[in-house]
Amino acid sequence: MELLALARTYARRGERLAAAGAARRAAATCPDRLEVQLAFAEHLRAIGNFADAIAPLERAAALAPGDAAILVRLADAYRLTARPADACEAARAAVTARPDSADVHVALGFALFGLDRLDEADAAFGAALERDAGDARALRGRGQVANERGAWSQAEAYFAQALALAPDDPDARFQKAVLDLRFDRVREGWTGFDAIVETEIDRARYFYLLCGVPFWDGSPLRGRRLLVSSSHGLGDHLMMARFFSRLPADGEVTIESPPELLALFRRSFRKLRFVPREPLQSPASMDVHIPIMNLPHALGIATEDDLRSEPYLRAASVALDRRPGVREIGIAWRGNPKNRRERWRTAPLPHWAPLAGLTNVRFHALQLGVGDDERASAPFPFECHRFADMDETAALVRALDAVVTVDTSIVHLAGALGVPTLLANPVISDFRWGIARADSPWYPSVEVIRQTSSGEWSGVFERIADRLRAPR
Repeated sequence: MELLALARTYARRGERLAAAGAARRAAATCPDRLEVQLAFAEHLRAIGNFADAIAPLERAAALAPGDAAILVRLADAYRLTARPADACEAARAAVTARPDSADVHVALGFALFGLDRLDEADAAFGAALERDAGDARALRGRGQVANERGAWSQAEAYFAQALALAPDDPDARFQKAVLDLRFDRVREGWTGFDAIVETEIDRARYFYLLCGVPFWDGSPLRGRRLLVSSSHGLGDHLMMARFFSRLPADGEVTIESPPELLALFRRSFRKLRFVPREPLQSPASMDVHIPIMNLPHALGIATEDDLRSEPYLRAASVALDRRPGVREIGIAWRGNPKNRRERWRTAPLPHWAPLAGLTNVRFHALQLGVGDDERASAPFPFECHRFADMDETAALVRALDAVVTVDTSIVHLAGALGVPTLLANPVISDFRWGIARADSPWYPSVEVIRQTSSGEWSGVFERIADRLRAPR
């Protein structure tokens, strides 16, 4: 068909969004052609649009009942759109249809992983490896299970095995890179981190890449137009902002920013041009682009010394109603509820009870939307503030004596401002806090206080209270 041929032409040029559009028109024209529905779903998969891929895959499954390969693809689409129960149902149907296929057990393993049924997921990946010992996706799946359990070395071994079999697998490359960073292997980690743009779950974030705009490789611009694109959370932007001053001056540089950070970034980097990340920029307005979390690789970051910097954010002045001898301490106990790691990193206020014994301290909530139930559950009183954006939050943080926070954007804000900060860190922690270290190469003012077992917060806050009692 002409429309499918056009879709293939766009795809070869790297214009994957245009390819998906042509395939969509072909699928609408031929709703009962199995190969057309599958091609449409594949073009949608190439741009990470698994939500829209479900309909053509369901249509294909109806046109070819019991086809295990189609059921596997449908299970993956359900899983990647937060429908793990439907993913399990489709994967189990695939297992029934082709029990000797490794692919069906891999699909079931990832579906079970999405339901946090880790033992069953590991068993399904094991069943796949019994059928095909060289199945790289099954090995990667076992690595992700180990990661979820905090068994970092075991996870690394599985990812290494997966990469030995499939060196171009972007998901395995990205997972290995994150572990490299966790183990303080800076150069290897940021080099491999670039694979994130092709991973299953993250691919859809990278609009300009999907439109065919080339990546910036760190070379001189020589008059070219560079866009630093926004594709991650507030904490990631705050962390990467240390590199803004290293961007080349021999071209036109534009930096996308979440709206909450625009005023703070414009205050801190007055010579740079910032734009809100919505609406998206026209691909015709740039010659090259770089996603913000890919800056370390483009800039040649290779060692911890390359990460360190003086405080690089500038906050407005704010006058606190200070009392003689009273320390002003900011607190943050939860982050974005949509973040998968929120279940580990949130520390509900009752766990903060050891801080209630501190004297001559006034606490300030650095959270938005503090509820009455939260205030009632707190073991000590605290001041609440209204923040229009991170610029206003930064002004308060800069005026404080210290910050105590879980792993959310507040730790990055306080660290970038150089404010003494104690990070209450879970066992299943983010890669940037390493394995066991108490310091941070990112922020000299941050001290990491770690859980000794998952879900155990009382010991963490007892140690934090001891730090706050110590002579300054």
